[in-house]
Amino acid sequence: MSSRGSLLIMLHCEQFTGYAIGVLENIFYEAAKRSGYQDEEIFWSYKSVTDSGAGNVIACDYRCFDATHLLAFLRTNNIGQVIAFDLNYPAKVLDVLKQAKVNRIISYWGAGISSINSGIKLALKRFEWLLRRNKPDCFIFESEAMRETGTSGRGIPYSKTFVLPLGVDTEKYKPDYGRDYYAHDVLGIPRERKIIFYSGHMEERKGVRVIVRAAIELVDKIRNTGIHFVLCGNKGNESSVYEMLLENTEAAGYVTFAGYRNDIADLMRSSSVGVIASTGWDSFTMSSVEMMASGLPLIVSNLQGLAETTVNGVTGFHIEPGDYEALAERINYLCSAPQRAMEFSNAARQRAVALFSKEQQINGLADILCNSR
Repeated sequence: MSSRGSLLIMLHCEQFTGYAIGVLENIFYEAAKRSGYQDEEIFWSYKSVTDSGAGNVIACDYRCFDATHLLAFLRTNNIGQVIAFDLNYPAKVLDVLKQAKVNRIISYWGAGISSINSGIKLALKRFEWLLRRNKPDCFIFESEAMRETGTSGRGIPYSKTFVLPLGVDTEKYKPDYGRDYYAHDVLGIPRERKIIFYSGHMEERKGVRVIVRAAIELVDKIRNTGIHFVLCGNKGNESSVYEMLLENTEAAGYVTFAGYRNDIADLMRSSSVGVIASTGWDSFTMSSVEMMASGLPLIVSNLQGLAETTVNGVTGFHIEPGDYEALAERINYLCSAPQRAMEFSNAARQRAVALFSKEQQINGLADILCNSR
């Protein structure tokens, strides 16, 4: 073991959860290796464990755990640094980590940590930070909007925070510039239609209702029949409430709910415009970065971290949350102005490669793991 000790990566979900957690696990692992940790110095904890492998894994639920067992694990494996996903404070696990003489605890956040406070309430939160004996040594947030929920919400000192945007594989998510008809052929969409793409959850705050209303506006009112909406992410009957909106409309034949899929990158390459019309808090959206890397001009709601991904008038457009008419107008414009759409596409791709690549995220995290701050 090195003098700085080993690294423990703590996740609040079950082992082998996959999907976005699987991507994050890979980022953590690659960053750990790049920062100098050897395989035998990298350990993992999960809410529940089904395969402990060679002994480098422990079951640990942050909210309910066996302190004695965790303490022994930390000491036996000489854990000197911990990075934990969504680790709040106060938390009893912090007491155990400090008791085990862990040198540095990093709390990584994939969401907002608090609502925004001000005045006396914020002053009290800052005072609480000073009083707390055991707390993370620093926090990583995926966007400036997330960081603000920590500094202006929980009173965490700005100097204790980092912003590290999510990264995507820019070789997997890359543009084809109109030469790929994969989505058309797989989903039975006429090739002459330009695909308007959404990928994400179907909960109300994600704005799928806004997208559907924009589709009705475009097809039934504006009479644009050269488009087709592909909405991915629905499981079970999640899309039924939105399909009801399409009943007795011409737009019903121009909207496809494509389900929860593993060919998203291929679908994006066949698309012309990306949309994310969230109506509630949206701290940072991986799909927005994937769309940009795929060269899609992106129309997003002007909300928190979501607006950080897209430069209004350069890589796409911002709209006010819930404004389906503005969304329809912007889509119609991009579909009827191919030269401008291509300018947006090139700028979106360049921005994704420069700021939101997987390599950028790995290198940034590796630097933080090496940083003694």
